[in-house]
Amino acid sequence: MNGIKWLLENADPSLEYQVARDLQHKTENQCTLLQKRIALNGHGKLLLDKRNANGHWGNGAYNPKWICTHYVLFELMQLGLGPADKDCRKSAGLLLSYPEGIDGGVNYAKTIKHSDVCINGMLLSIGSYFKVNKELIDPVIEYILKVQMNDGGWNCQYYTGATHSSLHTTISVLEGIEEYIRGGYEHRIKELRKAKREAIEFILIHRLYKSEKTKEVIKDDFFKYTFPVRWKYDILRCLDYFRKAEIAYDTRMEEGIKRIEQARNNRGIWKGYSQAGKEYYKIERDKWNTLRALRILEYYQSSRTGG
Repeated sequence: MNGIKWLLENADPSLEYQVARDLQHKTENQCTLLQKRIALNGHGKLLLDKRNANGHWGNGAYNPKWICTHYVLFELMQLGLGPADKDCRKSAGLLLSYPEGIDGGVNYAKTIKHSDVCINGMLLSIGSYFKVNKELIDPVIEYILKVQMNDGGWNCQYYTGATHSSLHTTISVLEGIEEYIRGGYEHRIKELRKAKREAIEFILIHRLYKSEKTKEVIKDDFFKYTFPVRWKYDILRCLDYFRKAEIAYDTRMEEGIKRIEQARNNRGIWKGYSQAGKEYYKIERDKWNTLRALRILEYYQSSRTGG
């Protein structure tokens, strides 16, 4: 099967844009024209049209999942909506204006005193992507650096006595740091780059999915590739982050990359999964996972073969 041809059959504008950018390697001008269509047609427009007059989606910041403001903005990012969208910037600003927890960081919850590290990692992605004012983002940077754990990663349960980082939390924060760097923000940038290196090493020590001590698979769910990504970690999400962040090939990635290769079915397609929750529409998960897998394999192909 011709993978690109299949991906582009009746493709949503968001999928067409990313295929053009990452697999067909079309010019910047061509890609920009395709990206503009995301807000005008298909899934992107469907989500934008669900925005309430108060600037939120669903019932507000974080409920219900996945049709709330937080996760809709996170999804629009993943679709590739243009970052200059003014309504999304305003909505992202609303999220970043929520009160701080006792440890710093944005805290949506009224009943929990501490902020959630995963949420703040995703918020860093959202705010940086949609170019929110730095005064709203800088406190998140302070919080992220403050709660980094000794092994290099992050864990939402750090304040309950956890001593080992979580892959779920760590990938969310790493994605946020990447968007912050790409957005041209500079607050404590040297420390952020150091934290990024340490967190990547934490993932590589675990070879993307293995216990450092027993070398056993940490969770079988790491091989169920969800799209859009929410708060859960999986190795497709991890390797797509490595690709986007231009992380050089490391032999400790190899087992994870082989797992991706082995997940391709006999039609050349990667199966898509979802996390249980409400959605505004059903996305073509198989196509999105196939796109993500193909761009990962293309990115690391020459390094793996010594080319």
